[in-house]
Amino acid sequence: MKKNLLLTLTAIFGLLFIVSSCKKDDDPQDLLVGATCWKLSKTESRDNSTSAWVDDTEACSSDDCWNFAADGKLSSDEGATKCSVDDPQTTTGAYTLTGEGKVLTLTQDGVSLPFTVVELTANKMVITLSLFGESRWTFVN
Repeated sequence: MKKNLLLTLTAIFGLLFIVSSCKKDDDPQDLLVGATCWKLSKTESRDNSTSAWVDDTEACSSDDCWNFAADGKLSSDEGATKCSVDDPQTTTGAYTLTGEGKVLTLTQDGVSLPFTVVELTANKMVITLSLFGESRWTFVN
């Protein structure tokens, strides 16, 4: 009897240890604001005739740095290489992350665009936008 009780208690404590040590899912907001700089690594558009993604990344965008602050403010720095000399070095706006981290709405100059969050980890973010076709942006931290 004591052996069964000991075995049962050991199994219960083992199960409690396993369940309590499971990693909780990371909070999307924490992942977004935790990065000091989200670099735009790839932009793609969907080819309507084949449904394939087509890489249309401009080299001048690869050093752009996006920062999402905890207060909902967004800033983007053009980096050393601007796509146009007339572009401002830094732009600002706002963002919201809703739908359990699945919708990232970016707002600048009164225009809001709702992106779908495809992937968000501490090191990578992939968002898509369906507006006059479909585009996909990949950022790395």
